[in-house]
Amino acid sequence: MILIVLVVAALLCMIITDRLGFFKFGRTILGSISKKTACRMYPVVPREWQERTRGSVSIDGPNCIGCGICANVCPTNAIEVDKAEGKWTIHRMQCVQCSACVDNCPKKCLTMENQYTIPDVVKIVDTYDIPAKAAKKASDGAAAPAETDGDLTCADTCIFCGLCVKACPTDAITVDRKEKLWKVDTEACVKCGACIDKCPKKSLSFGGTAPAASTAPAAAAAPVKKSIAAVDEEKCIYCAACENECPEDAIKVDGTEWKLDEEKCIGCEACVSVCPTEAISMKEV
Repeated sequence: MILIVLVVAALLCMIITDRLGFFKFGRTILGSISKKTACRMYPVVPREWQERTRGSVSIDGPNCIGCGICANVCPTNAIEVDKAEGKWTIHRMQCVQCSACVDNCPKKCLTMENQYTIPDVVKIVDTYDIPAKAAKKASDGAAAPAETDGDLTCADTCIFCGLCVKACPTDAITVDRKEKLWKVDTEACVKCGACIDKCPKKSLSFGGTAPAASTAPAAAAAPVKKSIAAVDEEKCIYCAACENECPEDAIKVDGTEWKLDEEKCIGCEACVSVCPTEAISMKEV
């Protein structure tokens, strides 16, 4: 008797559930008829990408100078630059679309497109010609391209801080603070302008009147009035950006303490330029 009751109860539950489910499904169907479809008729209707979508890196070959900065900053080694052959290569499957190459390109010839690389069964490697570099290779001793405006020169305002050396992607610059010597290897220099952007005294330029290899005697006698960095502790957030930028390791930031080694400080103002809160200024001593 108990078994019969259980069977009947189970059947009733199945019938009720089935009917309720039918009505719910019917309501969903009727509601969907009057609504726009949720999916896209791909590939007939192409997808509209957002403007800020990071899809793939694109290069403007004629404006590339082959400096190699993009290859140096790429975290996945997806980019290769062959200066001798005038080739710029990107391994699409290694690229993570971080935009580091685009952000650091001194000539702004790299852009981030919002279209992704088309999938394939093989790893996609794209190689582009760099006409400026290829032309330079083909005609040894020929005049420099118009956009370079001559060789890199250093004015006598140089304080030999060495920031240009750190910024150079090809190790073309040599600085000796003790000897007050600045020189550039014109063969290695790719005229990317990274050193010019980094110079705190704006002493570097292309096509200046000063010789490329200069002892800058005026700068050697200049430190009569020495300027050193000073911090406004009310503005300082102790982020250590100044410590990381200082070419002489004259600044130390520890917790809520900012210290300066006045003997090491050369007054280059590199710390001033990177301070996010403008807490650092220069003072004469």
